[in-house]
Amino acid sequence: MLICAFKYKKMPDSNNKTFEQGVKSKRLLPNFSNEIPPIDLLNEIVKSCIHAPYAGALGIPLDEVRKVYIFKQNTDSMAMARDILLSEIKKNSRNINTLVKFFPSLKKRIKPFAYRLRVFSPNGIPLLFEAPFFIVIAEKKGFPMVNEESLTHALQNMWLTATNLGLEFQLITAIPLMAKNKQFLKLLKLKKGDYALDGCVVGYPYNHAEQDKECGFEKFVTWVE
Repeated sequence: MLICAFKYKKMPDSNNKTFEQGVKSKRLLPNFSNEIPPIDLLNEIVKSCIHAPYAGALGIPLDEVRKVYIFKQNTDSMAMARDILLSEIKKNSRNINTLVKFFPSLKKRIKPFAYRLRVFSPNGIPLLFEAPFFIVIAEKKGFPMVNEESLTHALQNMWLTATNLGLEFQLITAIPLMAKNKQFLKLLKLKKGDYALDGCVVGYPYNHAEQDKECGFEKFVTWVE
């Protein structure tokens, strides 16, 4: 069961978008500006993460259920996080290539993932060099396992808040894999197996996202009667 701890707070009027505009904004492969957002805007995004629904059945305080780690560009910790992620990406790329050799039937299924790993293997994830802030969310594991759902709620709150504030938000899809990486967990001072991870980058967009064209939602919907 997820418990909602959200408390609405009106955002500043500048750069605000309607909810519909935010949802329909294209968020694929953004470019980030060099301009660093004010800390108060970053704080609003983090607050929305903390207020997202969480697994209340764990029976422990929220600050032990959900932890937020903020890395800032041009710091030693950010450089260390990038290096650890690059090492993990290279390792997974090698593992995928080995898997395909032994199980050729999997090639088509894992081709998109293998391609992304191969693209990022030489130099790492470009967004981690561009965006001013890299944010990692850790969610306590429990039973039943709803930590992934909790992380999804947290990240969605952050995306909507960032968009509402005129900021760019992008998931870093490699972060869940880091929940088993000893070096990365050491950087966060977390024990292996205790927390699930996910993360994103936030900053001002170099070019504002365009609004998606109408997708014809009827194609996606089936009424079950």
